[in-house]
Amino acid sequence: MKYMILLGDGMADEPLVELEGRTPIEAARTPNLDRMASRGTVGQFCPIPDGLPPGSDVGNLSLFGYDPRRAFRGRAAIEAVSQGIHLADDEVAFRCNLVTLEDGKMRDFTAGHISTGEGAALIATLQEKLGADFPLVFHSGVSYRHLTIVRASASASLDQLVALQCEPPHNITGQEADPYLPRGKGESIVHELIRRSRDVLADHPVNRARIAKGDPPATSIWLWGQGKAPSMEPYERKFGLTGAVVSAVDLVKGIGLCAGLEVLNVPGATGWLDTDYAGKVAAALGALSTHDFVYVHIEAPDETAHQGRADLKIQAIEDFDREVVGPCLTWAENHGDCRVLAAPDHFTLISTKTHAGGPVPFVLCGPGVPANGQAAYTERAAQASGILVSDGYRLVESMLRDATPDWLARNHDNAGDPIR
Repeated sequence: MKYMILLGDGMADEPLVELEGRTPIEAARTPNLDRMASRGTVGQFCPIPDGLPPGSDVGNLSLFGYDPRRAFRGRAAIEAVSQGIHLADDEVAFRCNLVTLEDGKMRDFTAGHISTGEGAALIATLQEKLGADFPLVFHSGVSYRHLTIVRASASASLDQLVALQCEPPHNITGQEADPYLPRGKGESIVHELIRRSRDVLADHPVNRARIAKGDPPATSIWLWGQGKAPSMEPYERKFGLTGAVVSAVDLVKGIGLCAGLEVLNVPGATGWLDTDYAGKVAAALGALSTHDFVYVHIEAPDETAHQGRADLKIQAIEDFDREVVGPCLTWAENHGDCRVLAAPDHFTLISTKTHAGGPVPFVLCGPGVPANGQAAYTERAAQASGILVSDGYRLVESMLRDATPDWLARNHDNAGDPIR
């Protein structure tokens, strides 16, 4: 048996007035997701356990089949693994966004989706100007997504750094930024670092060039998502499977590496609407010639929702359906012995431009998976099915472990009773 998980990051949403009471999934044309729905099982699952933040770190852990309450150690530490960074016992990794602050407000948490090359130049300058004054190292990543490794010191202990309350910048778009700076004991070193970064970046040649082109400059760094080195059970030991991961973002690559999976790097993968969908699908399907399992992560629905753009979110969902779900489903049908799961990792709401928890829709099809009478893949169809997997990671556990997932059929017969 082969297995595919196709992840449309942040696809789920609420009905919108501007879409005549429909969600973006309902408004989008998704013939391939609907084909999966008509042939398989549609339901709801909860990728974000109560008490944990509704983010891609927690949600993707669930969709890899790990209980986030045990596996979650902080987003940035997972991203560090993806970049080959080994965290010492006295070090904490922070996600370091390059952001655009304007009149003190968070105008753009991506600095206009700054290019990877531009971001690397800015990070190199930050290391040169600030590295000698702080116990830290900057590491460049992709686009606006970078890392800062901070070493514990007299001004901030390891426990204090880990315990800081840090607000993701995508949660405060359009709001005053300073009230959301990290809070807690040891906050002063992070506050000073962020404020000093503004002076370093103010007249940087990269920013002068961006302003000249009409692009938003990267005016500051923003630190959040901190954590210590993670520890996860390898996939082959946990599920008896080998597998591969295809993603543009270090977070998902890092989870894959922590799980002992092969990470496939696609040069044109950007995490935005211009990503190389065909390259990602080709890499994923190629991996199934030697692996049992592949995880394909598409970031664009989440990014477009963070911008509050329903039109772009619909485009991202339609691109996901046409460019990813379609060819993967056709391969699975031709192969004949393959299960396919498509789902988001959390809500990303157009109305608030940020994440939210709660049950999100999944669709699962393939050998042994019963059809449960839903003709379309939507939030409403999933709710109407009566299937709710309240411990979200168990959905993937069952997909990968059960010879025939008749638990779905049993749960459908007892609509409304959550699987635990």
